[in-house]
Amino acid sequence: MLRFQSSLPRLPVPTLSSTASKYLESVRPHLSPAAYTHTESVVKTFLASPEATELQRRLENRAADPEIKNWLSQWWNDYAYLGYRDPVVVFVSYFFVHLDDKLRRDPAKRAASLIKAMLPFRDLTES
Repeated sequence: MLRFQSSLPRLPVPTLSSTASKYLESVRPHLSPAAYTHTESVVKTFLASPEATELQRRLENRAADPEIKNWLSQWWNDYAYLGYRDPVVVFVSYFFVHLDDKLRRDPAKRAASLIKAMLPFRDLTES
């Protein structure tokens, strides 16, 4: 796929505690305090379960398999792109829907312009 793919280090498998911590961090803004407390409890229960240990072991075995170059890539392709039924360009690869801006050739100015244009929409969706 990529010219230097074979020389890249293998994608590491994150620890289960790291994944759980990042999950809780990502859901916190979307939950009420009570719902977050419940979610945190469910995550702690899962982390202590034999199922969590087994799933992590399977993932580490997949990553260690010499036949699999990247333990995540097939799942990423299948679920993020091939199995995704909404328009990928708009919802996944949003970069491609922005037309070239002939007035702002500098990447920093372009980024600032995009952010400035998106903030009113953010305000509408987060209010």
